[in-house]
Amino acid sequence: MLSYPSAATYQENDMSNTSGPTDFPRPDLLPERLAEWISGEIVAGRFPPGERLVEHALSKRCNVSRVPLREALRIVAAQGLLILEPHRGAVVTPLSESELRELFDLRMAIEGFAAASAARQQPATAFADLRKMNADLEELIQAEDYERYYALAAEFHDALVAAAQNGLLVETYNRVKIRFRRYQAVLANIPHLPPRSVAEHTRILAAMEAGDADGARTLVEAHIRDLVDAYGQSDAGRRFFDQAS
Repeated sequence: MLSYPSAATYQENDMSNTSGPTDFPRPDLLPERLAEWISGEIVAGRFPPGERLVEHALSKRCNVSRVPLREALRIVAAQGLLILEPHRGAVVTPLSESELRELFDLRMAIEGFAAASAARQQPATAFADLRKMNADLEELIQAEDYERYYALAAEFHDALVAAAQNGLLVETYNRVKIRFRRYQAVLANIPHLPPRSVAEHTRILAAMEAGDADGARTLVEAHIRDLVDAYGQSDAGRRFFDQAS
């Protein structure tokens, strides 16, 4: 179960007394570095859905002026993680079931295309890396180390998209990925998913290595659809959105 801090946790006094990011690069890269830190805090749930980010408190916490901070907030808003409201500032985007389903649809399209493209190109090194990751996933299931399992499973899907060797596709996927990972706690509460996912990964890899582009695409789409169905049938999904609302 995902457990977000209460809104009071991030009131101005608390934010100013909590350590912020360190080791900022040269000034011209400061907004990008700040944006990376803010988005990471949102994805991790440390800035919870609906929370208003107070500029003065964030500026003090990070020891930066408001100019680069405002630019960073605009970058994070463009990622879909913040809503910039007139006279209210930046508010963390709420979680919603409809957004999660839309993100699944986008993943299905992107990862299905990537698998088909990789099946045609036959990138041997990428296939070897994917096989190794899938074997490691199976070992993590045996060890019941599900925290590391879900982290590596995310890397597996990253590597699958990268196997298409299409920079624009990876860029698009990364924009979807950062929003999807806010919902990862939903899937982490469905215990029967890991073994089934590893078996599905094995079939996807077999189709890709056999050069079966259509088969690889179909199997990836079925794999992600299986995640959607598992989420929809789980009590964990319902509890998650009850808590997040």
